[in-house]
Amino acid sequence: MRTPGAPSRGTIVKNGPIAYFVGNPVAAKFLLILLIVGGVFSGAQLTVQHIPEIDLRTVSVTVRMPGASPKEVEEDVNRRIEESVVGLPGVARVVGTASQGFARFDVELETFADAGEVLADVRSAVESIENFPPANAERPRVELKKLAIEVMTLAVASSTVPEDALRRAAEALRDDLLALPSVSQVKLRGTRDREIAIEMNEEELRRHNLTLAKVARIVRRVSRNATFGELRTRAGGVVLHAVGKRQVGEEFGNIPLITRVDGTIVTLGDVATIRDGFVDEDILSTVDGKPAVFVRVEASKEQSLLEISSNIRKRLETYTPPPGIDIRVWNDTAEPIFDVLSDIVRNAVIGIILVFLCLVFVFDLRLAFWIALGIPLSFVGSLMFFDLASLTLNLGTLFAFFLLIGIVVDDAVVVGESVAAERERGKNALEAAVSGARIVAGPIFVGVSTTVLAFVPFLFVTEGSLQVVQPFFWVALFVLAVSLIEAFFVLPSHLSHERRWSLSPLREIQAWARDAIDRMRDSIVAPAVSWAVRHVWLTIVFGLVFFVAALALLRSEQVRVVILDNTASRSNTVQANLELPVGAPFEASAAIAERFVRAAEAVDKDLEGTAIDSISVIVGNVGDAARSRSGEEPRNGSHLASVRLHLRDRPLRQASPVEIERLWRRNIGNLPGLAKVSVRTTRFQIMPSVAYALVHDDTEKLEQAARDLRAFIASIPGIYQLSDSLVPGKRHFVVRVTPAGKAAGLTPTGIGRQLRANYHGIEVQRIQRGRDEIRVVVRYPAERRRSLRELAGERIRRPGGGEVPLSTVAWIEEKRELAALTRIDGKSTVLVNAHAELAQVTPIQARRKIDREFLPGLIAKYPGLVISDDAGVRQERHLFETLSLLVPFVLIAMYALMAGFLRSYWKPVVAMAGVPIAFAGAVFGHWILGWDITAMSLFGVIGVAGVIVNDALVLLDRYNAIRRDNDMLPAIAAASAATRHRFRAVFLTSLTTVLGLSPLLYVRGDELIRFVPFVVSMLGGMVAAGIFTLFILPTLVMIVDGRRE
Repeated sequence: MRTPGAPSRGTIVKNGPIAYFVGNPVAAKFLLILLIVGGVFSGAQLTVQHIPEIDLRTVSVTVRMPGASPKEVEEDVNRRIEESVVGLPGVARVVGTASQGFARFDVELETFADAGEVLADVRSAVESIENFPPANAERPRVELKKLAIEVMTLAVASSTVPEDALRRAAEALRDDLLALPSVSQVKLRGTRDREIAIEMNEEELRRHNLTLAKVARIVRRVSRNATFGELRTRAGGVVLHAVGKRQVGEEFGNIPLITRVDGTIVTLGDVATIRDGFVDEDILSTVDGKPAVFVRVEASKEQSLLEISSNIRKRLETYTPPPGIDIRVWNDTAEPIFDVLSDIVRNAVIGIILVFLCLVFVFDLRLAFWIALGIPLSFVGSLMFFDLASLTLNLGTLFAFFLLIGIVVDDAVVVGESVAAERERGKNALEAAVSGARIVAGPIFVGVSTTVLAFVPFLFVTEGSLQVVQPFFWVALFVLAVSLIEAFFVLPSHLSHERRWSLSPLREIQAWARDAIDRMRDSIVAPAVSWAVRHVWLTIVFGLVFFVAALALLRSEQVRVVILDNTASRSNTVQANLELPVGAPFEASAAIAERFVRAAEAVDKDLEGTAIDSISVIVGNVGDAARSRSGEEPRNGSHLASVRLHLRDRPLRQASPVEIERLWRRNIGNLPGLAKVSVRTTRFQIMPSVAYALVHDDTEKLEQAARDLRAFIASIPGIYQLSDSLVPGKRHFVVRVTPAGKAAGLTPTGIGRQLRANYHGIEVQRIQRGRDEIRVVVRYPAERRRSLRELAGERIRRPGGGEVPLSTVAWIEEKRELAALTRIDGKSTVLVNAHAELAQVTPIQARRKIDREFLPGLIAKYPGLVISDDAGVRQERHLFETLSLLVPFVLIAMYALMAGFLRSYWKPVVAMAGVPIAFAGAVFGHWILGWDITAMSLFGVIGVAGVIVNDALVLLDRYNAIRRDNDMLPAIAAASAATRHRFRAVFLTSLTTVLGLSPLLYVRGDELIRFVPFVVSMLGGMVAAGIFTLFILPTLVMIVDGRRE
């Protein structure tokens, strides 16, 4: 029933969009339904991932050169490529590494460079190199470096079947999984590649006057398919095709090598042993002591990990492995995704409930309900727009939802409080709903715009796992846009009814709460504001002291700064990558890996419950799990090993992955013979936080300087996993032609070609068998290639025929090069890297000690030495450079928006003065709660900057309105009145934001703990923002307007 004298909904409807929806509740309800249904439908179509796609911003160039030494690779490949690539547009840095038989370039992109254009430029530059690649090298591969997204790793294990049967079982499982519609990428790990080896008998070769090279030419010529054209008949065309290419080892045995006049034929099988098996490399792969092959399922960025995992598990329920073989899920990365996302949703729901309980003590139940409902409504409605920005449901987007709880409720609270204030002034529900929303529409719209602008820098964060914050901008844009629609077109319609929902005793409680807030305003806040605006400079000094005190906390390291901490995206595995000196025997690597297994078992016994579920070991290879997270291919070698611990879920495991890693490292200690070890618990490779790149023209001085630097770093307590790029390589025998060899017509190239054939073999061809590409190699048997005695007795064929001893025609000199040679931007470089144990020393403390106490003397000792930051230190610097470039632009954009709205040049400056106060509040928040400041903390400060500007804007708008209504009113009175009028809104928005974010302060989960510093910054910043808005902001207004009067 309409109140007498109140305007009808028909008259209200003509006064703009807000009034239209207030006057047409049916349209408002349909809009509400549209947002809900559209959001739910769109959300059901979204891909569910663990984290957003990580863009490595790197173009990778790789060249394989089998058998070549690092020095050869550097001279013949790396230098040629870097001459063409260094200096290309959009390239920030070029890092080239030459190792045994392999060249790799990481072409790092500038922040704003287009990856597609740089990729095209690099590919064009490499393809344009003349006479490249060298004769023994493969074609270069140029591609964008990408992370492999592991979905699930299955272990195919058996202690009874041979290696070939185990691999066949793994291949059968792989083919079966690839038949599933959702599975597109499956790889085998922990097994050797297949190979057809034609092992020649040296005596038989001599007897038949054959050589390895000649046999290889014959096999290559005979084992091939050929098309001879088309026979055109009246019945149609017939293609003439000869099939001669062999597919299995036994088929090669009948290839004729010699056909004599008498008709006798010497076949390949007569003089060779043909093995259709595995490459001549050692590899050991076990799960809990049983030989195993790992079947790793990967996903593209468009695929849902949960869907793939579910389909695989369903298939395994009916899959029957061969007898004696066990198949089990060793690691399912999709399994914890649901738990992590559920944790965020649960904390968000708790936050929304706390916000609702806060509101229901102040506002009518109807108003509190619809304000609180606007939070999930904004979240659901925003899902309709996720496809526009290619967003998925992941840890980043859901955490952004959580952070926006307080920001979303701010706008609704301001509208609701404005409507409630209008009703307290005597207006009926319809008028109050329209006028209350209109009064704050301008400042809210501009405030939301400034809040969204504050998230713009997040788009350009390119540092590894920190890219998880990139979706924050889009989520904030979509959520706050929907929240504006809800706050101005849906909420006022529901608040336009006369009847209240609150009944006794809730109504009395609400009246008491409102009176309590008003009493606090009138008896505490108003006098304090009055004192502040009358003692302007004392108030300003208080603000400055507050800010300087925060800086003092940082300076004195009462609050430590650890920008790139080691809590990034914890997984349920702990992996140790081991490297012995290059060339170390396989048995030594296996023994070291066993020591790590025993140390892990000791950790499991020491901890409460059962922390470790399973242990896998791969010797002869660096495990795929870690390498894929850094975008690199797995490496093979007898000196490599990896040990991976699969942890139990949290209810059964008390210790965190970080604690298990620390205990594991402590149990291992310092093992002799171990060149390098890297233990990590994160899903992505953590860059060393103490890292230097040394450059000098003199190689000997460069290496000595690097050793001196490493020795000093090792003396700093808390440093671990210290390494450098001066890793000794394999022993090399360098062959030099003697005068007798030259007289015989021999050259270093000719001798090298023969020795390469004898010891490395000659690749004849590659055949495709199923999904595997198999090399066919002609070579001597293994026992002929594993003895120095064989090399000493080697015989070399002369160009004119006949053989001579190698010792007659060549000198053999033993050398030992580095395992890898690094060049950065065309200059020889040595890298020195280390990690810092945060319990003892922070990376900044360690680097400060090095920079002040050691580097000046090192540079003086080696004139011409250039030292620069690398790895994680370089990432930190790049992050600061990006933020220092973008944040000023964002602040200028905020200023322009506010200046246009407030019609003033100085008032936006006053509003933005709250940003350093919010920063100081964030620092004090970290100090009180005992957290280090990390990159997430900085992002939290940036996020709260938009909120503080929003609150200040609402207050300044009210101040302008008061001055417009009574231009004779003194500035001091107007500032006090504006603060008094907006106190309840400022108080409630700050309180609801704190309550909405507070649940995450108590989270200690392996995944979400990395976000806690973000929340701490926002909470501390919001408290400081409230103080600024109520007390310092009016004082700043007085500095300008008061002085004019």
